[in-house]
Amino acid sequence: MKRLTYLELGRRTAFGRPLKKPVGPVPPPPDPAAVADFELATWRVRPSLGRMTKADRILALDPQTLLVLLILAERPAGGVNREQLVVRVFGAGAEQLAHEKLRRCLSFLRRAFSEDGAVRILNAPGDCFVLEVGTPDPGRGLRWPTADVLLDNPTGVESFLKRGKHRALAIGVAAAMVIGLTVLLIAISNDGHVVLLGGRVAGVTALATEPGEKTSPSFSPDGRQLVYSWRQPDGSQKLYLRALTGGAPRALTGGGGGDSFPAWSPRGDLIAFQRRAESSCAVLAIAPGGGEMRLLGDCDFGGGGPMTWLRDGTALIYTHRTAWKLPTQLVSVSVADTRMVGVTNPVVGMPGDSSPALAMTGRRLAFVRTRAPGAADLTLLELGGNLPERLSRDGLATAGAAWEPAGLSLIFSSPRTGRDALWRSRVNGTPPEVLLERPQALRAPALSNDGRALAFERWHETSRLARLPADGSAASAPWRATAARERGAQFAPDGSRLVFVSNQGGRDQLLLAAASGGEAKPLTSGRFDYLEAPRWSADGRFIAFAASRDQQLDVWTVEVASGAERRVTDNGKSRAPSFSHDGRWLYYGSARSAGWQLWRRPWPGDGQPEQLTTEGGLAAIESRDGDSLYFVRPDRRGLWQRPREPGGDDTLISAELSPADFRNWDVTAEAIWFVTRPAEGPPRLGRYSLLDGKFSVRQPLPALLPDAGLTLTPDGQALLIGEATAVQVDLEVAALE
Repeated sequence: MKRLTYLELGRRTAFGRPLKKPVGPVPPPPDPAAVADFELATWRVRPSLGRMTKADRILALDPQTLLVLLILAERPAGGVNREQLVVRVFGAGAEQLAHEKLRRCLSFLRRAFSEDGAVRILNAPGDCFVLEVGTPDPGRGLRWPTADVLLDNPTGVESFLKRGKHRALAIGVAAAMVIGLTVLLIAISNDGHVVLLGGRVAGVTALATEPGEKTSPSFSPDGRQLVYSWRQPDGSQKLYLRALTGGAPRALTGGGGGDSFPAWSPRGDLIAFQRRAESSCAVLAIAPGGGEMRLLGDCDFGGGGPMTWLRDGTALIYTHRTAWKLPTQLVSVSVADTRMVGVTNPVVGMPGDSSPALAMTGRRLAFVRTRAPGAADLTLLELGGNLPERLSRDGLATAGAAWEPAGLSLIFSSPRTGRDALWRSRVNGTPPEVLLERPQALRAPALSNDGRALAFERWHETSRLARLPADGSAASAPWRATAARERGAQFAPDGSRLVFVSNQGGRDQLLLAAASGGEAKPLTSGRFDYLEAPRWSADGRFIAFAASRDQQLDVWTVEVASGAERRVTDNGKSRAPSFSHDGRWLYYGSARSAGWQLWRRPWPGDGQPEQLTTEGGLAAIESRDGDSLYFVRPDRRGLWQRPREPGGDDTLISAELSPADFRNWDVTAEAIWFVTRPAEGPPRLGRYSLLDGKFSVRQPLPALLPDAGLTLTPDGQALLIGEATAVQVDLEVAALE
């Protein structure tokens, strides 16, 4: 005969006597919103927020688990009876299912409290539970991965039970899906490469081309309409609806503030968006037909950005920040009661997480994790599962992502080859493949539910080379203004000429002009898709630059006198070149091995390249005496210094330069000039003195291009940078087949 367990015995008897269910009325459950925060040993319970915190750890609690904890925390004499706990938390009826739910809730809490043993949930006579609070056990370590720190799937209890209840059906459906997907993968190909569900772009149609910036498209559930944000030339920014078949747009929002980042709910009943005023940012929701708006949360302190809905439409995931000193994190806010639950938990000190995109399966969440301005990777989180994993490892900021229907691949915008293009990435780790590339930047992809329509932003920018007083006494003034996109200016060593990047002929090329101005003539042949960061050799005979062709970003040189071009690297992952002052070396950053590192190769010969850094390096410029290298790392803020020979230590000399501006700095005999990005406001001009080691901040740069470039004029009185003068953003829709 099977021996009864203690738990089974406790349910049947209490000190040998038959156990009776509680007699009399059962008190209602506590209202979390009305319960003040309280301490449980090393944990702090915050009922109104639905979470527990300990030091820098935050643990989300689903509503039922939170009620179980609050009732146990009442700590009545003798403990809380199981049957009474079930009724108070889950209500009367469905006893068997309720007991299974309770078991899951208790297991979750015990697992959390087991980290240090300071809080325990004990079984007591009378089939009761007692919450015991003591001191931490110093011998205990962390018992579970940090992926569960901020989210342990708030609906995990219910979803687990549903899976158990319909396990056989789920297995059968899953098997059918696997077979169907396998057949589909075999059937669909693109030039010999397997394509998941989508495929090639069959055609592109311009949808919204009116003057202004039309951004952040989002499909209706039936795929027939788009909602988007439209900033008009007069500065107003509101939401508009438009049918994919064309026709005039219909205004959805009005009033004050700027409306952006709309997200159409899966149910189709709401459109969430963000409204920014002078000193605040709110997350709102409105019906597609218009009417009264509902407040869901705030996006203050630089929060906000792209948002995504849970698949049942009950909650919205977006970027939130509670103070400037903290990183942005992804949170889920309930539509019904605006209860907020953390989804990710970035490390304090990094900019944080943003741009969430939830797969149609409802389990896979892609987002951007930024470790320093300009150092970001697309990241994958299985909700309620494993630790976040990087989907990309190039450290490049991603301008939007959208899952394809099966949740096995996504389309994202990335400047992997210099300019933002649309790429397809699979979660199995195979290299991303370019899906769509244009001379203009393509951003913010959005997919219809059937995966056959792809909407995106197409950016048209014009710019100018602007003169900026070095003493910070005034704002920038035009040096050269055209209808093209021009940036990356560099003066020749003798100060007589200037080289810069321009797309005036429809493709990027290097132009050469006199330092005093006048006509600029092409230096390169215009065979490249993208150019950046030209640098002169010390003798003025050559210019090195990074160029993209056929999705390969490499270092090239051009001889100024003849225009002869030479490809210096061939790994497709090299950029940011510069010459040594003695003319012997060409430095550059390359991801040919373990991440971005600094390399050098003999110049002008064909000797073997040498790796200089092991802890990361992206762009380097020699000191004027030739003894040191100043450089930018790809993964963290800072201006760094090291010996120019292999070996030696990397030294941080200033923490203000970010990886985003690896193209926007220059070294002179007295100072290093660069762009610095404060937590609030636009980027600014910064100066690090090589004479006294002091850092100073100069004028703001509100119109700075990402690849603006920065160079000091020959007289040392001003700098040249690239600034945007006009921006037009259109929406286009591609058909996938």
